[in-house]
Amino acid sequence: MLSPFKNLKNTSWIEGNVDDTSYELREFCKMVTKGNATYIEIFFSDMVIETSPAHQEMRENWLKFMDVHNFIQASLGYARNQQHKFGLYEDVGAVGQLRTAKFVIAFLRVLWQCEQFLLTGEFKCSLETCDMRDFLKSIKGKSREELDIPLCYEYMEKMYARITKAQEQCPAKRLNLKPDIPYIEDFLLRQYT
Repeated sequence: MLSPFKNLKNTSWIEGNVDDTSYELREFCKMVTKGNATYIEIFFSDMVIETSPAHQEMRENWLKFMDVHNFIQASLGYARNQQHKFGLYEDVGAVGQLRTAKFVIAFLRVLWQCEQFLLTGEFKCSLETCDMRDFLKSIKGKSREELDIPLCYEYMEKMYARITKAQEQCPAKRLNLKPDIPYIEDFLLRQYT
């Protein structure tokens, strides 16, 4: 969506099996530079129904939007929030969905994506190659009573350690990547005009 006058974060969010979210382009670009993994994932979705030249340009130049330090901090912040929810929230959500396992899965997914970017330079949207995939599949949809809570916390603690190790192993060139603000501003100007 293009609108220099509106600051619409989400125009539609449908909880359940399908999330339908739209972003204003300026705000989207800003949030990507802040390291928000939810926004970064959009560059790599394999479920593109319709595209545009602007979308293609963004996908081809996604690294020009990356601030790796922001990405690490945003990923860790999101993970801590999911861990907090895992420990404190009721298992059943407002529409009857079991969500305790969902918090663990979200925690592990976002930190695994961060780790993989640090180690490989790729942002992996799919968990097909995730070494924790079997564990994630085994807990999906389980209630709090069905989960091995200590094992879930063990996986989360190991993931924190893996992020620290990945930061140490990440090449300085990648670790110090910053957004190309002149490019982003030019891109936005071209889209608005």
